[in-house]
Amino acid sequence: MLINKKCSLIYSSLLILKQMAIQTGNIKYRGSFKNIRQYMNLHDPNSYAGEKGGANGDLIKNNPAFARTRENMNEFNGCGLAVKAIRHGLMNLLPEQTDKKFTGRLMKLVKSINVNDAVGSHGKRAIAFSSDRPLLKDKFVFNLLQTFAIMLKNFFTVVHPISRAEATLTVTALAIKKAYAPKTASHYRVLNHLSIISDYEYSEANRSYEPLSSLNTLSAFTYSEYTPIETALTHDLVASFPVGTVLTDDVSVIQVVGIEFYLKSGATDYLPLQESSMFVIDVF
Repeated sequence: MLINKKCSLIYSSLLILKQMAIQTGNIKYRGSFKNIRQYMNLHDPNSYAGEKGGANGDLIKNNPAFARTRENMNEFNGCGLAVKAIRHGLMNLLPEQTDKKFTGRLMKLVKSINVNDAVGSHGKRAIAFSSDRPLLKDKFVFNLLQTFAIMLKNFFTVVHPISRAEATLTVTALAIKKAYAPKTASHYRVLNHLSIISDYEYSEANRSYEPLSSLNTLSAFTYSEYTPIETALTHDLVASFPVGTVLTDDVSVIQVVGIEFYLKSGATDYLPLQESSMFVIDVF
């Protein structure tokens, strides 16, 4: 429920953001100046100013004039649930592999998929990832500052069977030069990661968005061996969901390729470094 409340607050801010003035000078103050208040948003360098007051919670929940606002908030809450599910499916990669604005970008992406539903009524439109898999693949970005893995995408190929219960990542002659690796790195590994995201629909009975599949957030992954820097790696990495897993049409599989760097410590220990890089190579 916490993420839903946060999403509602974020959405309310977005509704009035266009009306807000952005402070460009150096005058700053705390609190309010007559009927003007000043504030800043997390990870946003701008300082905003706006008039105090506005509609209270009771008006927004009950007044007919705010019917469209309630519809928008309802869909925004549903998108928040879907974002939380995507993050849960990738939880062994987060937050180390993302930048500070990852969740905001992901929320924007999920909302764009929600808006693409031309059948549902406003306020209850579905979040059909299965209908917008190319969009999810092309717009999903982990870290804008770490795009190293994407530069090496020509060394990777992926295939999966019709069942989609597994996916193979083939790495061919990948050799990472010292100039492109962290200074302290001695080894690297390649990761093949799968996670399932279900389509979401609005439930009239429960008055909330719910996933259509119980497989939602299920994940599977596999790593290559520790490989010395500047040593070529050719290997097939097969990531599989548990035996007997049957994927229906209302779920999508997000396949992530990652390159993680390590510093060898002793004969058998490897210390992970922060400069890893991930990208979505396929959604099927």
